[in-house]
Amino acid sequence: MRNRRRHSSYKFTEKTHSKRGIAATVLALVLLALYGVFVHLAFRTEGSLSVYFGGVGVIAMLASLVVFFVAVGSLKEEDSFKLFPRLSSFLSLLVAVCWIGTYAWGFYLG
Repeated sequence: MRNRRRHSSYKFTEKTHSKRGIAATVLALVLLALYGVFVHLAFRTEGSLSVYFGGVGVIAMLASLVVFFVAVGSLKEEDSFKLFPRLSSFLSLLVAVCWIGTYAWGFYLG
């Protein structure tokens, strides 16, 4: 029988998860849920939501752009895993495209 060297499955590293990446991921998920709630309410009321909902939507759209820039900034951190920054970048870009697309579609139809 061959004498095989056992390789440890553990890898010790100094890397940590990016706190800004985790925060951006949570905020992007909250903004995505808010977008889903607004779309549901808009369909339920057949598009006759109050102006206040539109104002909150604009703020959420701007917040999604801010979260995207925070996520991109967290990608540049050294000695950190890139899972959460990449996930938050994707989610915040998705939310920003959804909000911007919804408003552009509304202006086009209106």
